[in-house]
Amino acid sequence: MSAKKALIILTEHGSQKLLGLTLLQRIILNANQAGVEEFWLYSPELEKVHRTIAALTADRRILEREIRFKAFSPDKPEALQAENPSEFLIITKDNSMLDPEFLPGLLREVERETGDCFLAEIVNEKNEKTVCPSLPVVRLKTFMEKWIPLQEKSAFFLEQFPEEASSLPRLQVRARFALEVTDRKSLKTAEKLLLQTGRKPQDGVIARIINRRISLFLTRHLIKIGVTPNQWSIFTLLVGLSGAVCLALGRQFIVPGAILFELASIIDGSDGENARLTYRVSKTGGKLDIVGDAVTFVSFFAALPVGLYRTTGSIIWIYLGIFTFASMLGFYFLLIRYARKSGIGHNIVRVVKEIEAASGDPEFRKPVDKLAARIAFIYRRDFFSTAAFLLILLGLARVLIILVAVLSFLEAVYMASYSSRKLRQAAEVPG
Repeated sequence: MSAKKALIILTEHGSQKLLGLTLLQRIILNANQAGVEEFWLYSPELEKVHRTIAALTADRRILEREIRFKAFSPDKPEALQAENPSEFLIITKDNSMLDPEFLPGLLREVERETGDCFLAEIVNEKNEKTVCPSLPVVRLKTFMEKWIPLQEKSAFFLEQFPEEASSLPRLQVRARFALEVTDRKSLKTAEKLLLQTGRKPQDGVIARIINRRISLFLTRHLIKIGVTPNQWSIFTLLVGLSGAVCLALGRQFIVPGAILFELASIIDGSDGENARLTYRVSKTGGKLDIVGDAVTFVSFFAALPVGLYRTTGSIIWIYLGIFTFASMLGFYFLLIRYARKSGIGHNIVRVVKEIEAASGDPEFRKPVDKLAARIAFIYRRDFFSTAAFLLILLGLARVLIILVAVLSFLEAVYMASYSSRKLRQAAEVPG
């Protein structure tokens, strides 16, 4: 039985802001995302608890999630009773800064346990172990029968409980970090660690080395000045479209257009980072990001032939542009149809990852499938945008549009074959 309740002990540090949220808001939203539905707040000052609950319930993110809050009093521990007394209770302080993946991992581990009390222990990527500060997990029945009576002996026992629990058996959880924020130095450390969680495992080489470094730097400041993810998605789209306009003008405007296109690709990551770090991920935002990427991409490569025509006077570039535009529209139509029918989502990176992994499937081992799996990385936006930028900078815009025309046509043809085979394979699976 996993934990659906959490007891949060209020301290003097939990109201500190970290990337747009107080430490308390951040741990509540993270825990709720992991599956915790009810939060009990404790402080010796009951009025402080009520003020805190009022402030929390004024936050739209918390209201949308229908999170329940109650004031905990050691004098009335029966209020914490659950229908199932074997249910676990997570106990933490409001100044705990946790890896966003920590609590989901903790709850998964708890479901396998038969004991009564544990203290979380982090195992990082290097298999190094660190005791998670102030985060015991206790069954409700044990907490009320064994621990609450000790409150009668010490009026400050509950505040000291996380430290008193240091002798409990360890429960290992895979995560990157966990720390208590108690001063300016630890707050800066927490911010640095938290920003790095904005990276994605599927990031390509260019995204890891260049784009993420810049976008995370931007995200840090955008959050602090109150820019929302959707606002940044719209701004990024405008930058990309400005690049397309420059390209269409041709001549000396082609290079500035390429610069704006590459800039849009680099800063595009900030809207998603902002959304994940501030718990503003939404279907609307996801669709806006996807549509913005597609519009920018298609507009850029529709504008490039126009710019080449205005530069050279040759009508062949217009014909090539129409062919390229039609191929791209065909590809996106096939991609959206496949996403809708397969449930994979509209993120092209997920489709690219699926194509790369499909080579392990016996039905996708034809030479064309192996080739598609090996070169799928070239369709990642970070790679393609950088490649286009460099080719234009080197004066090879004509070579670029020919390559794009060929690749976009082959991309559409392969997507038609791949999606039909995948959907047919899924339909043949029983159930």
